[in-house]
Amino acid sequence: MFMKIIKFTLLFLLSGLFTQLSAQDIHWSLYNMSPLTLNPALTGSYLGTARVGGIYRDQAFNPNNSATTTGYTTPSFYIDAPIVAIGKRDWLGIGGMFYADKAGSAALTNQGAYASIAYHKALDKKGNTLLSFGVQGGLLSRDIDFDELRFGDGIREQLQGGTYNSAAVASDFGGSSAFNLNAGVMLTARLNKLTDLNIGLSFQNILSPNYSIVNAQTSNTPKGARDLPLGFKLHGQFNFSLGKKWLLSPTFLYNQAYASNELQVQSMVGYKLNNKDPMIIKLGPGYRLGDAVEVLLGVDYKSFRFGASYDLTVSGLSDVNNGQGAFEFALSYIIKIFKAPTVKPVVICPRL
Repeated sequence: MFMKIIKFTLLFLLSGLFTQLSAQDIHWSLYNMSPLTLNPALTGSYLGTARVGGIYRDQAFNPNNSATTTGYTTPSFYIDAPIVAIGKRDWLGIGGMFYADKAGSAALTNQGAYASIAYHKALDKKGNTLLSFGVQGGLLSRDIDFDELRFGDGIREQLQGGTYNSAAVASDFGGSSAFNLNAGVMLTARLNKLTDLNIGLSFQNILSPNYSIVNAQTSNTPKGARDLPLGFKLHGQFNFSLGKKWLLSPTFLYNQAYASNELQVQSMVGYKLNNKDPMIIKLGPGYRLGDAVEVLLGVDYKSFRFGASYDLTVSGLSDVNNGQGAFEFALSYIIKIFKAPTVKPVVICPRL
């Protein structure tokens, strides 16, 4: 029965690879440390009372050694909790997350604030296999600092001693906001005492919201072309215990974005410092196909998880950013508040 469930779920998830979908999404190398942006089915998927965390990405560009440095900065924060137990082995989780992505010299800003809910269903009596479903809804907003933009028309007018009506051009642009909806499914399974895995599929932009910063009244772009198209992410993680000291965790992420796609593969090796100390040091490589080599570092200590990464560009983009890569830092903490057992006092009556 267990192997049938595994095969069916794998076939269902892998079928997404052959579906022509597309999406616009923020970009992480430490994607497993930003669970609510990866898949809403991960909401409340852990052992504890509440979880808080954040991740930050910074990538600077200095084209042709110019005086102006531009780039991308993306902070994100989240909190989630398993709040309601359903039966003996099922539960419900809720959470919320926020991100703000800024790109380029004109600070093109993409922000999202979401709330999510997930149901975790045990598929066996011991709870070793779980099937999780999650839904996520929230508000997207987009804006740009028009004063920082420079257009060819304006430069030409200034060189010819004329004037450039920047206000008229600025009226064609403006901020936008829209409600968006995401959903996901995930299978988590403990195969034996030494091996466990999770595989998930998430869908973004289910409502295809209008997300354009160009004024619809002055734009010649058809309405459908200004909408965010439906997209998906397929991800997985496998954890192996290699004896008492060593751990191995290969992961992957396949993301469809508009007409392009992206595949990331990573493998982290962990080492337990000693049997008494709960600290685990993790290190490993990653590769974003056709784009960058990733150097990954992680530390797990009790309920804390820390991660850091550096992307080394290996594509043609290295000619533009002069080899400058991207840094990421992530931190999470699981709060554990468990009710202490009530011990009834034992009164010993002496014999008369």
